[in-house]
Amino acid sequence: MKKIPVLLTALVLILVGTAAFAEGNVIKFDQKVNTVFEGETLQTVLILEGEPATGEISYVSANEKVATVDEKGVVTGVAKGRSTITAVSKTEKRTFKTQLTVTVARKAESIEVDTRKLPLHEADDPLLSGLLKAEGENLPVLMVPVKKRISLQANVLPKDATNRKAVFTTAEESVAIAKGNNVTGVATGETVLNIASESNPEVAVQYRVLVVQPVTRLALEPRNPTVAKGSQVNLSASLLPEDASIQAIAWNSQNEKVATVDENGVVTGMERGNARIVATATDGSNVRANISVRVTQSAEEITLDKTEMTLDAGRSGVIRATVLPKNTDDKKVIWTSSDESIATVNNSGRVTAVALGTCTITCSSASTEGVSASATVTVQQPVTKIVFGDAPVVYVDENAQLTWSVEPANASNPALTFASNNTKVLTVSEDGTVTGIKGGTATVIATSTDGSNRKAKIQIKVCVHATGVHMYRNTAYVNVGESATCKAVLEPKEASDNRMSWQSDDVDIAEASGEATQLKIHGVSEGTTRITGTTADGGFQTSIEVKIGDWDRSLKLTAIDVDGRGNLTFRVKNVSDLFINYIHCEVEFYNGGKEVDVNTENGSNKVKVTYKRDLSPGNSTKDDKWNFENYHKPDDGFDHVIVRIAGFQIDRDWVKNIQPRRRPKIEWHR
Repeated sequence: MKKIPVLLTALVLILVGTAAFAEGNVIKFDQKVNTVFEGETLQTVLILEGEPATGEISYVSANEKVATVDEKGVVTGVAKGRSTITAVSKTEKRTFKTQLTVTVARKAESIEVDTRKLPLHEADDPLLSGLLKAEGENLPVLMVPVKKRISLQANVLPKDATNRKAVFTTAEESVAIAKGNNVTGVATGETVLNIASESNPEVAVQYRVLVVQPVTRLALEPRNPTVAKGSQVNLSASLLPEDASIQAIAWNSQNEKVATVDENGVVTGMERGNARIVATATDGSNVRANISVRVTQSAEEITLDKTEMTLDAGRSGVIRATVLPKNTDDKKVIWTSSDESIATVNNSGRVTAVALGTCTITCSSASTEGVSASATVTVQQPVTKIVFGDAPVVYVDENAQLTWSVEPANASNPALTFASNNTKVLTVSEDGTVTGIKGGTATVIATSTDGSNRKAKIQIKVCVHATGVHMYRNTAYVNVGESATCKAVLEPKEASDNRMSWQSDDVDIAEASGEATQLKIHGVSEGTTRITGTTADGGFQTSIEVKIGDWDRSLKLTAIDVDGRGNLTFRVKNVSDLFINYIHCEVEFYNGGKEVDVNTENGSNKVKVTYKRDLSPGNSTKDDKWNFENYHKPDDGFDHVIVRIAGFQIDRDWVKNIQPRRRPKIEWHR
């Protein structure tokens, strides 16, 4: 067992013996020497003067389950708790006693860090290749962006240790600073974070802290890539800033049935269609970019948009042929009619009804024998009505398919043409595929092609994807038990989907709620945490620092007076450590117990008074800098004034409104 070295009792007796007889009888413990850990020893310090110094000394512990003491006053810690040590000096004539309360403390044995949400990496992680300078270090690597803060939750164990406080320090504060349980990146580089027990510094855990310059933007090239099935196209990603520490990119296809992408950005066409390829920075910044890749295929067959058509005699309609796959080299086709006395067809597939009856219209490949498709044309019924289905959701640079129906169901030619009334917002193809150009609203007009000139309209809203998000304010100051709101701003502002999810880093300090850009913060307990919002569209994130406390008491009304001319003056002092730059007060005027008309706008006895000057911690307002709004001095004067602080602004950013029942006030009576 360890023994804490202190001045031995015998030495004390020798040093004070001569003076003790001169100064009287003294027996007492040095009360400062009173703490010992479990399993360790403590040499108590007993001071003897006069007659007690000549007696026989003995010691006894009041609770030996907590601490024992031997004949020399050496205390051994047994179990956590307190025990009273009694020292007795027995002389021939008298017995002297004194007591000391000894605390037996339980040592910290280990430190446990919650690493579930930490950006931790092994030292040999290929992602960190070339970034770690120190050799021979096998500590986990904590990656921290420059000017960003990461919070760590460290628990000192066992839970019943006397002192469970952990102390965070970094070896190089020019790289990273540890404050409280937070680590903030200062400059790119690496250092060691040490988390140690305050009472037992040898109990500690360490991490290598790697401070990196994060990626802030990604851009992909080419802008509109196309690849044939079975072929490949290379995508390249440029990132900013150019000095980003980790420039590795993770590639991902959101539709691998259509196209796959390897770790180098090489896209392979798998199946006809469109696949969105996403590139994500691997440095933890979550910066990403995406691009749509179109996969094409060689021709194999011809399909017609309709296999039956009904026309009124003298009317015409169009049969649209699709050569499959769509990327065939030769899309030229030849149209023929089995009976031109019933219907004819031109080189564009336009069928003209000649006389009632039925015939076959055939579309054949001009270059491939045996590849053809046919449609039966019945000269009969015109279109009477066109009905669109529900309007689809379409985003900028994305496509959506319109749905519609034609009445009657047996119309001879149900084929339609489509047009957009605003091609700067929306375009529409012949098959009813709409493409978003920019955010806004456009109307698609469908027109029958059988000559009946029937029309239908549908309004399409073109939505805009979010590309980022930021908070309207930097820091929120919320009282314990109260709630406040703060807004996030989507980028661009015209982004259509404003849904967001919100999460607090520490729900024991602050709770977050809200499904859109309006964040609601509820203060739970005093402290500082951060709330992060994630957009539903794109998964972009932003956060706000949240400070929970009793901010309503930041200002104090310290003086109020009325001068000889009847002018009211009062003084407010900043009793907090906040930087306040705007104060709003409410002032009520009374005379003889009745309200006095002082407000030129509404005739009430209340006016708003503002102070629009900076007010640093510890400073007070100046009497002549207050602005009384809509105020006129009452003709009959006043004998009673009540001033209440209604709100103030912190750091030119956060406006704190105080609930009426909590508003500090001061009164003046004549």
